[in-house]
Parts: sequence; structure tokens; C-alpha cells
Amino acid sequence: MIIRFADMEIDTERYELRRKGERIAIEPLVFDLLVHFVTHPNTVFSRDDLIEVVWSGRIVSDSTVASCIKSARKALGDSGKRQIYIKTLQRRGFQFIGIIDKDQEPFAAQTRKSTALRAKYIEPSLIVLPFKAITDHPAIHVFAEGLVANLDAILNRIPLLRISSPASSYADRDVAPTARIIHEETGVDYVLEGNVQTLDNQIRTNIQLVDAKSGFRLWAGQFEQPQNDNKGNMDSAVIAIIAKLEPQLNRAIYNSVRTNEDEPSAQALYLEASGILALKGWHIDTFSEAADLLRRSAALDMDFALAPAYLSLILALGHRVGLLGEREQTREEAIQAAELALQLDNMDSTVLGFAGCAMADLGLVSRALPILKNAVELNPNNAQAWAALGSACLIDNNPELAVTYLTRGIDMSPLDNRLAVWEALLALALMLTHELEAAQARAELACQRDDRTYLSRVVLAAVLLCRRMPEAAQQALAEAYRIKPDLSDTEIDALITAKLGKQLRALC
Repeated sequence: MIIRFADMEIDTERYELRRKGERIAIEPLVFDLLVHFVTHPNTVFSRDDLIEVVWSGRIVSDSTVASCIKSARKALGDSGKRQIYIKTLQRRGFQFIGIIDKDQEPFAAQTRKSTALRAKYIEPSLIVLPFKAITDHPAIHVFAEGLVANLDAILNRIPLLRISSPASSYADRDVAPTARIIHEETGVDYVLEGNVQTLDNQIRTNIQLVDAKSGFRLWAGQFEQPQNDNKGNMDSAVIAIIAKLEPQLNRAIYNSVRTNEDEPSAQALYLEASGILALKGWHIDTFSEAADLLRRSAALDMDFALAPAYLSLILALGHRVGLLGEREQTREEAIQAAELALQLDNMDSTVLGFAGCAMADLGLVSRALPILKNAVELNPNNAQAWAALGSACLIDNNPELAVTYLTRGIDMSPLDNRLAVWEALLALALMLTHELEAAQARAELACQRDDRTYLSRVVLAAVLLCRRMPEAAQQALAEAYRIKPDLSDTEIDALITAKLGKQLRALC
């Protein structure tokens, strides 16, 4: 179908925007947004309305929506000041005010095929209930409210997890509803609830994750902070809770996907691949299994950007550290997957973080750096993007910035499944800044986090060599060869430089 207004045409069959017959380059999400606007002229849409339709209800930041609106205006020759087609209504939303050709109405039922396909999959959802302040003190009430707000914001970084918004409606109820009642009222899959109290000069937070459908408690934890610096207490509480909560939530989502008897959708395959890596670690067998699932995901929905983005990261890292064979073929597939993901959606922080990390691991650092900087600007809570930015800076011979960014990513996700790799890269950066004691501590922690990763053992061996501890360095290198018997000189040199690699091998 062709929709015309002024000198513009939108071709919904060929997915093209044209001005006077000339095709205008436009991102798929921006195209979806324009189609939605022109099929509902003069209708006011809030930010949430647009997210529900264009992003299929996924959690995206205000800046992502604003960027999409800006790109749509630019494609039409419009702007924020010169609002000829898309008008901003303060505190209300956005409205398409262009005059559609009379013979083009009605359009309300017209949607892109890809959008319809995405809408068929119901993504996992969670609601964070207001935490109850057991101690009746203003500071504790403020702490409880702040804790919920921070947890809500950070949980938004989990791809495909929808955070339900009406949680505040439960705050004023005299009797807290059960998780099963909340599921019946909102349809959410998981409920996060808790309480806060003071006890012996400590702030104690009790929290639990509940399967809303069954009412079964999946996880519970108790956390304590000293009752002094409020900001410090808040930051430490959030980090401590997320560290324990996020793995349990990933496990619950993975188990739900695995036990679903329906034909898997593109999104379900993505979640399964993500769950495999989160629960089983980053190894040659999990890389291969996850890559196959992501290829199937990308083939099922050719507009689903997360699948090729994550595929590119796995292939690129596997290529860099030797976890996947057929290196040149793997490299080429990784580049193609990253380019496809960026073409499909260059406004999603997660997509940018994955694709940018892949570019960096493949040595395309000048391409990777602006992508990763955009990722952390769009979502400052994207720990993976911060760590990837640090890795890119390390490759770009800027170890000082690498230390800063890697530390930030690690601090935001203290129990993330990728920490064995991130900690090893941070140890390398610290070694290059001559902070050898700190580098050794990080490298040892990386080895502790995953006993099946050779990469951290090679890094530890290099650090120990720099600290003039040859026997310990030789032992660490022997552990690396035990884990990966076919570990090549090239793989070692690519990680720690040819000079250090040669010195290490001379010890054997």
C-alpha cells in the first residue's frame, strides 16, 4: 500500500519512504513509527503508546524514543522547531498533522508484517512492588522508595524483560495482594517484593522474587548496610541485590523458555541462547550452541535486531580468543551480523553494546568506539556496553580509560556471567598502567569466577611474569594449557603481546 502526503510517499509493501519518487534512507524502527503516525493522523500518542506499538512493549529509554522521533522528522524534512508533520504536544505526546490524500483512508488496520510477527510473542514481565517500610521513620520510607526506583531502572537493562508500570497502585492497599492475584490483574510473570527496617544501627532489606503464576518463591535474600551515609547505603544496597537477583531471574526466564511446548519464536530462541551463556558460562560448547540458536532466531524474524547483534558478539569474541573454529569464516559472519543489527536498530543500547563489542573484538576499533559511546549515552545502566567500551579502549592502547570503563561495568554487575572475561581484561589494563598488585588480584579473581576459561590463566601468567614470579607464572600458563590443550602461540600473543608471550613460553 502507498500512503501519500505532500510530496512524500510511504510504501508499506516495499518498506520505502520516497520524496518526489526518490528513495530516502530510513531505519526500520523509524519507518514503523512513521507508518503508525500516518495511519492515525491527528491522533495524539504518548511515549508509552508509541513504545507499545513500535517497540512491541519493550522497555526503552526516553532518549531512544526522542532519537526515533528526531530521525523521523529529519527524514520528512521536519525538525523540532519546524513542526510541519510531527507535532509535539507538551506533557501529552506526539501527533501527525500532515494532510493525507483523501483516497488513502482508512489506514488503522495497516501494520508491517514484521511488527505483527513480533507482537505474537509475549515477553517475560516483572513488577517491582513498593517496598514496605517496617520502621516508621521518614528516612526509611525515602530509602525504600529510592531502592524500588533504582532496582526498577537497572532491571530495565535485561533484554526482552518488560517491567510493568502500575506498581504504585498497590502502595495504598491495606492488604497486600498475593502474587497470583497480581498475575490475574496485570498478567505479569514475576513479582519482586520486599521490606526495609532499621535494626541495631543497620538498615536491613528483605526481598524475594516470586513466580506470579504459581505463587512459588524463586529466591529470597537479606541485605544489611550501616545506618549512616544515605547515598552510599543506597548504592551498595542496589548492587548487592542486583548481584543476587539477576542470575536468579535469568534462570527463571531460561527455565520458562525451555519448558514451553509451543513452537519457539525468535525472541524465545534469543532468550534460550542468552540463558545458556548466563548459566553455563562462556566456553566453546556454549558458544556453539548459543550461536546456532541465534542463527535460528534471526532467520525466524528478519527485523529482530537483538539476534544478529548478540550473534556478532559471540562470534567475534570466539574468534578473538579461539573458542570457535574456521576463524576467517567466523570473522566474516560476525561482521555481517553486526552490520545487519546496526541497520535494523541503531537506537537500542543493548544492540549497540553487542555490535560495538563485536567490532572491537574484530579489531575495528575506530568503528566500535562511537557505537559504544552512543550505547552508554542511551542507557547509562548498560554494564555490558561499559565493559565493551573498556575493552575497545584497551585494544586502542588507552589502558587508563580501559581501567575506568571496565571497572564501571564490573561494579554494575558484580555477579555477571561474563566477569571472568571482563576481570581478565581489567587485569591486562592494570598491568599496562603498571598497577601490578591490583592486576594480580583481578586476574586471580577472574580465574576464581570460572575454572574453565583459559584466557584468565594466560593473563594471570603474564602479570606474574611482570611481577618477577616465574614459577607462579609457569604454573598459571600450565593451567591454561590444561584447559585448552590446543592453545596456540598466536592466541597467547594476541592476548598479552608477542613479547610477553615469548617470555612466558621460554619458562616451559
